[in-house]
Amino acid sequence: MHEYFRYFRSDLYKLRHSWFFPVHFIFPVCGAVLMLLYAKISNSKDLYKLAAFLQIIALAYPFVVSVVCQMTAEQEKHAGHSQNMLTLPSRGKAIFSKFTVLISSGLLSTALSTVLFGNLFPLLTGARLPSEFFITVPAVLWSSNLLLYGLHLILAFRFGPNLGISVGVVGSLLSALLQTGLGTGVWYLIPYGLGIRFAESTLTKMFQLPAGSSFELHIGIIFCISATCVMIGIMMLWFFRYSGTSTD
Repeated sequence: MHEYFRYFRSDLYKLRHSWFFPVHFIFPVCGAVLMLLYAKISNSKDLYKLAAFLQIIALAYPFVVSVVCQMTAEQEKHAGHSQNMLTLPSRGKAIFSKFTVLISSGLLSTALSTVLFGNLFPLLTGARLPSEFFITVPAVLWSSNLLLYGLHLILAFRFGPNLGISVGVVGSLLSALLQTGLGTGVWYLIPYGLGIRFAESTLTKMFQLPAGSSFELHIGIIFCISATCVMIGIMMLWFFRYSGTSTD
């Protein structure tokens, strides 16, 4: 455990001089500000404005994950073609340390956007938000995208920015499609459909609105938990065999 925390502190230090942490601040703040401007000028119902905020965060998540995972991989590649990382005594702890840095930063970033939007939204619209909004929304958006961090870490180290970020862009577009009727019956088996559908269900339950299929929701939750555990395992097993080569 001591070795893991040493790797964790080292990763934080190495990323301190990159755009990694500014990106985790700029994206959520800009997203919250833009949605607050929309809430101010739109004539839509307050509930639709809240739904739009959750949808925008959920849609942007796959792309942002691909960007920050690529930044993490590039930092290691520039520091010696990943050899500094590959020669560490415990590869498993090394890659899990990076994974932890990524998901921790993602949680803080999502919470920042939610808190900023949630505190200013009532001032602009007069609507009151339940306290669970500030906890449930970031928790759902974050947890439903954990498996994407594992996937995009592999893509970033093995294939470089072209493929990794392209997959992130396609993932965001796919999220938008799966939120529509095209996703009915299949969204719960596609990782990119989980975040936006879970966010929609969270808002529905929070304001006690008529809900959709509970069967699909339950299957989606089971799939999300199972796929996340499997992807973390695949990520760690893959890194044990990784030699530092990349096709970018």
